[in-house]
Amino acid sequence: MKKEVTSITLLGEELSIKFNLAVECAYEKIAGKPFDLNDLISQTSSAALYMAAILESNPDTEITVERLMREATGPEIEQLSKAVVAAMTKWLDMPDVLKKLQKADKAEKKAKN
Repeated sequence: MKKEVTSITLLGEELSIKFNLAVECAYEKIAGKPFDLNDLISQTSSAALYMAAILESNPDTEITVERLMREATGPEIEQLSKAVVAAMTKWLDMPDVLKKLQKADKAEKKAKN
């Protein structure tokens, strides 16, 4: 599987954004709860995921949670969000997972009829 790595500029720093098991584990440390795709709707969980991706992809960064929340512009957060989602989608192989879920759902509906 090809790794998805995106370069962005955030708070004046050039960053690489990637997603892997280290990002998931860092998320759990930052958020204080298990990584769960269904829980990423809240702003707090999203910020924890963004920060985990930043720190694991750029260990020497000067960006902190406080700076991210207070100083990043809307367009910067949007760019970060898109980069993290693209990398996470590639890492989790989402299209294949969705296809399998759709097939299972169709089979379940067919079995009920």
